[in-house]
Amino acid sequence: MMADQYDVIVVGAGNGGLLAAATAAKLGKKVLVLEQHNLPGGAASSFVRGRFEFETALHELAAYGPKDNPQPVQQIFHWLGIDLEMHEIPGVYRYIITGEDGFDIALPNGREAVIAAIERAVPGSKAAVSTLFDYGEQCLAAIDMLQAGKSMAEIGQAYPVFVKYATRSYQEVMTELGIPKKAQQMLDAYWCYIGIPSDEFEFPYFAEMLVTYVEHGAYAPQKRSHQLTSALVKSIQEHGGKVWFNAEVEQILTKAGRATGVRVGGQEIRAKAVISNALPTTVFGKLLTEEAVPARARQLENARQRGTSGFLVYLGLNKSAEELGIKDYSVFISSTGDSREQFERQKTIADNDFMIMNCLNLAVPNCSPAGTAILYATQLYADGTWDQVQPGDYQAMKEEIARRVINEYEAATGITIHDAIEEIEIAAPATFARYMHTPNGDIYGYYGAPWDQTMGRLTTLGQDAQPLPHLFFCGGGSYMMDGYSSAYFSGYTVAKLACAQIDKEGESND
Repeated sequence: MMADQYDVIVVGAGNGGLLAAATAAKLGKKVLVLEQHNLPGGAASSFVRGRFEFETALHELAAYGPKDNPQPVQQIFHWLGIDLEMHEIPGVYRYIITGEDGFDIALPNGREAVIAAIERAVPGSKAAVSTLFDYGEQCLAAIDMLQAGKSMAEIGQAYPVFVKYATRSYQEVMTELGIPKKAQQMLDAYWCYIGIPSDEFEFPYFAEMLVTYVEHGAYAPQKRSHQLTSALVKSIQEHGGKVWFNAEVEQILTKAGRATGVRVGGQEIRAKAVISNALPTTVFGKLLTEEAVPARARQLENARQRGTSGFLVYLGLNKSAEELGIKDYSVFISSTGDSREQFERQKTIADNDFMIMNCLNLAVPNCSPAGTAILYATQLYADGTWDQVQPGDYQAMKEEIARRVINEYEAATGITIHDAIEEIEIAAPATFARYMHTPNGDIYGYYGAPWDQTMGRLTTLGQDAQPLPHLFFCGGGSYMMDGYSSAYFSGYTVAKLACAQIDKEGESND
C-alpha cells in the first residue's frame, strides 16, 4: 500500500536532521522524520546510571548567547517556537600542559579578560592577541555574509582580512601577527572540537569559533542535550510534521536521476525532497543503488577521510564539586602544547594523553543530587585506531584507559576523585558505532583536509549539498563540519534550499 506523499522526508534524527525537519515544517511543508533508534539525537542525548543523568557528548553549545543578546542558534530556536532553560558556562577553559615548558592557565569569559590573562602569563603578547580578536570578529561577520549569499567581492570589500587569510592556517596567521609560541598554544585548545590541528585549520573558521566562545559565551541545557532534541521533535510535531522512531530506512528511492522518496519497513513513501542526516558514506554505500550515485559524489566521497571518534568516561561522584575542590568547568590536559603533536597522538592508544574533563555542576548546579557531582572525560581517536584492539582485550583496554584518564586528571590538578566514584560508564569508538551506526564510531563527520574545510565546502554548497537532484545532506557530513551549532546551521540552510526548490518547481507546474 502506498503511503501519502510528503514534501520532505528527513533520514536520521540527529541535530542537523531535526533542525532541517523543524525548519521545513515551520515553512509549511509536509514533513516526515525517520529515525532508526528509539529516541532522537544520535550523540545529542543522555542516559541514566543510578541516581545520575549523564550528558552523552555535549561539552557546550556555542552561538547561543544570553536572552538579552541572542546569537544565531537561539534566534533559530525562537523562530521555531523553542524556549529552553540554558546555563552559561563559567569561564572559557583551563588549559594545563604538564610537559617541558608547560603552563596552567584559566581563561575567563570575555575578550578583554582573556587578553589580560594571556598577557599576564606571556608578557608582551597583548597587542598581537588583540589583533587576533579583531581579525576573528571580521571573519565572524564575513562568514555571516557568506552564508547569507553575498558575493566574495562584497565580502572582500567589507572584510579584507577574511579574503586575505581565507585558506591560511590559524597557526600561520598567529605567527605572522607576532603572537609568542606559548600564547599561541594557550589559544589552540579548541582545535579538538573540530579535530583539525592549528597548523592545518583554516584561520577564518578557527578565529570565528574562538570569538564566538569568548565574546558571546557558551551554554549548557538544564536537562542535557536530550532537552534540545526533544524540543525540536515537539516543534516538528506542532508544525504538522511526523517523527517515526525504530524506523530504519532501507533505501532512498530514485527515478530519472532524482530522489523520489524512501523505502522503510518494506513500504515505499514518496517525497519531493529527501534530506539525509546520515553520512554520504552510508547513503552511497547502503541506501542508494550503485548506478544512482553521481560520479562527482562518488569521487568526493572516496577522496575524503573520516574524522575522529571519541572515548568518554562518565563519572558520578558521591561528593560535591565544592568538597572535591573543583573550580573549572572545562579542563584541557596534555603533556604537550603542540596541537599537531596532540593530533598525531590520536593515532595511537599508548601515547594519546590529550583529554578534556568537564564538571557539569559548575554550569548546571542542580544537575545531580545534593552532595554529588558529574564529571565526564573525553579523548579523541583517529579513524581506525581502535582496530588494533582484539575483541578479547576490549573490556580490559577500556578500563585501562579510564584509569589512565582519571590518574592524569588527578596528577595535573591535584584533585582526588577516584575514591568518590559511585557510578562509572565508559564509551569507546565501538560504543558510538553501535548506537549511532557510523563507520568506526565516527562522531566528527569527515576530516577537514586543507582542500575540504568550511571555506571550500561553502563555495561548492549549491553543488555538494545536493549531489543528486532532490537529495540533500546536513549534519557532520555537510558544509559546516562537526559541532552542535554547526549541525543546526547546516540543517537550517539545506531545509531552506530544499523548500525553495519545492516552491519554485511548484510554481513552474502551475
